[in-house]
Amino acid sequence: MFRFAIIGAGGIAHKFCDAVRLAGHEVAAVASKSAERAAEFAAKENIAYSFGDYAEMLDSVKPDAVYIATTHNFHYDNILLCVERGLPVICEKPMVCTADEARRVFDEAKRRGVFVMEAMWSRFLPHITKSREWICDGRIGKPELLDSIVAFRSEYNPDSRIYSRELAGGAAWDVGVYAYELATYLIGEHPLEMQSMRLDAPNGADRTVSVNLRFSDCLATVKASVYTPLPLGVYIGGHDGYIRMPHANTGCEGFLYDSGGSLVEHFREEYPNGFLWEVEETVRCVREGRLESPVVPWADTLNCDEFFDFVLG
Repeated sequence: MFRFAIIGAGGIAHKFCDAVRLAGHEVAAVASKSAERAAEFAAKENIAYSFGDYAEMLDSVKPDAVYIATTHNFHYDNILLCVERGLPVICEKPMVCTADEARRVFDEAKRRGVFVMEAMWSRFLPHITKSREWICDGRIGKPELLDSIVAFRSEYNPDSRIYSRELAGGAAWDVGVYAYELATYLIGEHPLEMQSMRLDAPNGADRTVSVNLRFSDCLATVKASVYTPLPLGVYIGGHDGYIRMPHANTGCEGFLYDSGGSLVEHFREEYPNGFLWEVEETVRCVREGRLESPVVPWADTLNCDEFFDFVLG
């Protein structure tokens, strides 16, 4: 049985625990800056060990891999804490906040031979996999135009995780990462050119961003907001047809249309927990001795951090 440890006892870590159990593995320990919070989390999830210190947990438990679920601003330090001990890491998105941090993490992971993966769970979802298959099979022709939107409405609070600059809040880091990394995954390359616009909250955090991207033979628009709701989804079209995925980053279905707009195929596959496949990917890669996942390779995470630098710089 594969043994995970968790750094950060927030709400999203509960979903990860459930996915680990569904995959037939174990969460052996959890750590939080608050020992009391870690103990409460462990009791709720039936985890044997809890700690109020990250390093103490890593040194005591020596897990097979560590899942990092802290706020964005802590990811870089938390990852290095694990990598320096030779412990594989799966870290919540965005894995880190800048390209410089990403390069340092990957350089250290390569030097020590340690697996590291950004927890870009939406890339593993069945309807995303099917849509990429349609594209690779030429069902829509070569992708020419893509639109990717991830947006929701939240009340402005400069101290909240969503808006706090100290906690690395803002639209690009919080949800733009989904819209961008789905675009690059479906198109299969990184953009050659970007044009960006943003609207900021009163404290300077980006509340809404819109970015135009030019790939070798495809134009794309990525939109993200933590301030206004819009219908979520991805559209991607070529000369021979197009694909529509409503709620692409959290949904379960994709629609394939021909060039005349007639529905050709509808794919739908529900799932109990969207984190299941990233858990299985981590286990597989670690057991095979891989340093990175072919689904979420280091180059794609680094490229997304370069996107952040451009939009937020």
